[in-house]
Amino acid sequence: MRELVIILADFFLREAEGDSPQARAALTRGRFGLSRSLRGGWRDWLARREGREDLALADPAAVVAAAEGLPPQVSPWLVTPLHLLAGMKTVHVPMNASLALTPDESRSLTREFAATFGADKLRLHAIEPSGFLLYGLDADGAETTEPARLLGGTLDEGLPSGPGSRRLRQLMAEIDLWLHELPLNRAREARHEPRISTLWLWGGGQPSRDALPRSASSAGWAVVHAEDAWVSSFGQLSGIDVRPLPSDATALLAGAAPSPVSGDAVCVVVPCAAQGLAVLDAAWIQPAVAAVRAGALRSVSIVGNDRCVALMAGDQWRFWRPERDVLAALAEGNA
Repeated sequence: MRELVIILADFFLREAEGDSPQARAALTRGRFGLSRSLRGGWRDWLARREGREDLALADPAAVVAAAEGLPPQVSPWLVTPLHLLAGMKTVHVPMNASLALTPDESRSLTREFAATFGADKLRLHAIEPSGFLLYGLDADGAETTEPARLLGGTLDEGLPSGPGSRRLRQLMAEIDLWLHELPLNRAREARHEPRISTLWLWGGGQPSRDALPRSASSAGWAVVHAEDAWVSSFGQLSGIDVRPLPSDATALLAGAAPSPVSGDAVCVVVPCAAQGLAVLDAAWIQPAVAAVRAGALRSVSIVGNDRCVALMAGDQWRFWRPERDVLAALAEGNA
């Protein structure tokens, strides 16, 4: 491994800017290069680097549906179970709102969904490693928000809009009522686990397009480590080896086998909701920066969802650059 890319998949600057000065002071600092914006976010960037422009242009739900073997005409939508908190005037989306259901819970949910909504030709399909795919919903033109962008905010910040949003909102309201008395939710409450407040539909809405083909890897990535349905689907369609996510960068670097390819790159997609930046820094950023300084890595790039900064081996000698933590580097990017 010569290059390591760390994607903090659900990290947004607004969520970390409130960290205390004490927490910020403990973050790893380095002479990071210019911050740049990633058009379309980290998924588009990952696909384009592999040479799969078609996957970058497609809806995230269409990529997952193609990997699942579904035709493009099924109108797919990604579905994320969320736990919400009702406030006095609005509905809040806590940082731990996204729920990962067990296999048994996923089977129960899809079975009950089919019994209630199957007559409308709607199908809910569980996907690995978590989440669901909904197909059969015609809401072309609806614009949706990825649930990660709502964490720490309110629900009304990301309600669907656009031409097809009326049908989408109607179905989501019907699902909310159905979930209220769902036996699965009663069982979760009995175990003192958060109930499923809603099934958030997102990542679809484009008109049907041609099928997304499978291809051999272009060697853009030696391996990608992730526990994400879109990444797994991207790997299947692009011939990329997608492996489970290691516990931290130290474990990843310790297990990295020497490669004869000098330009090989490894990518990790790290979920960071409900984790403080200090935890992410200690687990991923600090070991990676240390490896660059020691010459074990040529470079490390850190993607904060839709922005990216990089640290190269020679950057430590660029004394005109101020040393900054990752948050400052992502936010400023003008050194």
